[in-house]
Amino acid sequence: MADVRLKKISELSDADWSLWINLQQRESVYESPYFRPEFTRAVAAVRSDVEVAVLTEQGQTIGYFPFQRGKFNLGKPVGGKLSDYHGAILPAGTPFDARAFLSAAGLATWDFDHLVDPTGAFAPFTTTREDSPQMDLSKGFAAYSRHRREAKSDAVHRQGQKNRKLAREVGPLNFNYDSDDVEAYDLMRRWKSEQLIRTGLSDFFAFPWTLALVAKLREHRTADFSAPLTVLRAGNQIAAVTLSLRCRGVLHSWFTSYNPELSAYSPGLALFVLLAEQAEQLGIRTIDLGRGIERYKTSLANAGAPVCEGSLSTPSLATLLRTTWRHTRDFVTRSPLAGSTKLLKPLRAWLAYH
Repeated sequence: MADVRLKKISELSDADWSLWINLQQRESVYESPYFRPEFTRAVAAVRSDVEVAVLTEQGQTIGYFPFQRGKFNLGKPVGGKLSDYHGAILPAGTPFDARAFLSAAGLATWDFDHLVDPTGAFAPFTTTREDSPQMDLSKGFAAYSRHRREAKSDAVHRQGQKNRKLAREVGPLNFNYDSDDVEAYDLMRRWKSEQLIRTGLSDFFAFPWTLALVAKLREHRTADFSAPLTVLRAGNQIAAVTLSLRCRGVLHSWFTSYNPELSAYSPGLALFVLLAEQAEQLGIRTIDLGRGIERYKTSLANAGAPVCEGSLSTPSLATLLRTTWRHTRDFVTRSPLAGSTKLLKPLRAWLAYH
């Protein structure tokens, strides 16, 4: 196991950033934009709890493990619930001891739900393994569309018909890959918040730091890292919007929402099909749809990247309190008091997004 030195973002040197970027570019398992240093720096700019474990061997830096340190040394990924990929950034084949890392970092626990674990170090602490669904467009849209049909999925073909109907009945389609449209951004936030609240989930746009994070990420406009806002209009109406993160040829859909008044035309699906059609021209070979089993993801995906969910902890007062809290919550959920769990939602949201 490598030695661990804890640093704040401001303490990392130019040599650290160069090595981090080199590792991210060299190791394909870290191709997601969430592994770019720009993402970690943006989160650190709006939060004060971001740290980086600098991993060294014989005095030489070999890798990095960014994380957030919460109250009572409860650890979570940088960005928390907003991080769709996370883990240690290391050269291929480097051994890693998860428990030794936790001890060296002074963490009582580290929770993960989109962990990339090429070393298998977190396998004993993983409860769920799933693929993050992706659209592999490396051979072009025509090949992608043909493979979808061969896989008995006609979603792309049917959406083409819906797109023509949308253009005919509502207005000509206008697709903008990276827009500065303030109206579209505000509508995306509103539609997404309404959807989350309607489905009983926490509205992540209700927290000031998440809004500040999006603003910080939108400042980047480079080939190595950017946060494009993709907008689909039908006539004078905004039909769908997605805010993504991009690293070179990989685009990761982050927040997607659509005009509920146009739901009959599947405008969200329309946006992704149009995005896929233009992917080659835009230099995009992979569109990552993010972990989940939503129908549009399963119908569009022809590839996937494995991610893990679980938790690693050491005995401590913090982990004892958290275990007690979870047991109490689960007991109440199964009891006649189940309705009262709604009262716990504000606290759960605070824990998830603070």
